[in-house]
Amino acid sequence: MQIASLSPDLAREPGALADAVSRKSVVVLRGADLSDAALSALLSAMGPRLFTSGETEVDGQPDLNVVTNVGRATPPRSRYHTDSSYYPRPPAFTALRPVDVPRAGGATLFLCTGAALDTLPQTLRKDLEGRRIRHSVSGVTPAPGEPTESDHPALRRHPVTGRAHLFVTVPERLSALDGMDDADTPPLIQSVYAHAISGPCARHDWRPGDLLIWDNRSTLHRGDHAAVIGDRTLHRGMVEGEIPEMA
Repeated sequence: MQIASLSPDLAREPGALADAVSRKSVVVLRGADLSDAALSALLSAMGPRLFTSGETEVDGQPDLNVVTNVGRATPPRSRYHTDSSYYPRPPAFTALRPVDVPRAGGATLFLCTGAALDTLPQTLRKDLEGRRIRHSVSGVTPAPGEPTESDHPALRRHPVTGRAHLFVTVPERLSALDGMDDADTPPLIQSVYAHAISGPCARHDWRPGDLLIWDNRSTLHRGDHAAVIGDRTLHRGMVEGEIPEMA
């Protein structure tokens, strides 16, 4: 897959930007140079907002959260995942703007879950077809009354492109597969996830003023925290998606 570099003027056209991200999966607007308030306004114009409780809020913008290596004794750990998939309507889009760009390292990496499904061995695909996986929260503590798990199709159809995608995340957040014995589920999930993260990735190296937006319905992503030199601080916002449709 490739990251599409588009005009920063697209930040003034939320509908067009949402369509571009839906079709291209990952989009960067170099030189957009948005403030937190402008980023929040843009994402709100793209759709209903979603915030993961337990994350550190951005001062003055409670619908954005902070992603940083500052003040940590050890580097952050990131594995390929899709954001907040335990919600009934997981986020369609996630956006990041850089606050502090490190002198070296700190890229964000992406994989295409459509390509992962296209190359999935038929034996594994048959095990997933027509089934739902239970996505469970981990790493944060939801507020009282907020969801902690949801069952979603293992094979998901994208609502804009119509393409089928694998809908998985890190195995520890996938707790059950309907119609399969509990003992057989973890090995299957591990095999599917290992395949999903084995394909070629796209890499975004951060520059000041960037706006990076991706489609969680068609990608997995992770931060590359190896060999980071300097502070890496990003502000993140998410846009709620639809109830996932079975492919």
